Amino acid sequence: MRVLLTGLGRRRSRTLSGGLAMLGFDVRESDAEVDPPAAADVVLLDCGVIDAEVLAYCRRLRRQTQAPIIAVTQRVDLHAWLRGHDAGIDDYAVQPFGLQELAARLRLAVAPGRDQAAQPAAGANQGSASSASSGSSASPAPAARLVAGPLVIAEDARRVTVHGTRVDLRPKEYQLLVALVRRLGRVVPREELVATLWPAGWDGAERSLEVHVASLRSKIALPGMISTVRGVGYRMVTPESFHRLTAA
Repeated sequence: MRVLLTGLGRRRSRTLSGGLAMLGFDVRESDAEVDPPAAADVVLLDCGVIDAEVLAYCRRLRRQTQAPIIAVTQRVDLHAWLRGHDAGIDDYAVQPFGLQELAARLRLAVAPGRDQAAQPAAGANQGSASSASSGSSASPAPAARLVAGPLVIAEDARRVTVHGTRVDLRPKEYQLLVALVRRLGRVVPREELVATLWPAGWDGAERSLEVHVASLRSKIALPGMISTVRGVGYRMVTPESFHRLTAA
């Protein structure tokens, strides 16, 4: 996995670079002041604290790459989390942390899109080989889709549409949406969603979940589609319930 390690300071970056390289990551370093971002699967932003300078760099970085951005920071409160999210940060690694925990975050940030994109291709190759060997002309299996009323998720392409219009989601927003749609009509406990989005654990995960839910609601723009079950979790309503909501 290609990791772009960048930031406004280099002292911590050298430690991270060496440790991640020992774990098998292809680490490339970039000086935020000079270098353009290199091609990477995930960006690790060494920023210390989330301040105006870091936010400006994040916005510039987000215009240059669509790779997930994980910020290494000494602390992050809800206000800083919100500002960072708006600037393009997808996740946080709050010090102190172990390299194995950081490695798990890096792999998780990349896995959803990469795995889902790879699986259909592998299936298609197998299907082609099978057809060639048997001489049959069987058509490929239809792509997996998750549907909730006007919302459609094409899992093979990691594509989300609402009323036929594409909705661009960040990796964790996509993971959250898939988790809710797969349990359509049922309450998904907060603890289960936190474990799905942050399996390595994080003290700020509960608040981050609330922010991701709010952001997801705003992006899909389907009022009432994601309901809060106070004290328990969240529920994606069934298409029938949604149509009743919109008709009311």
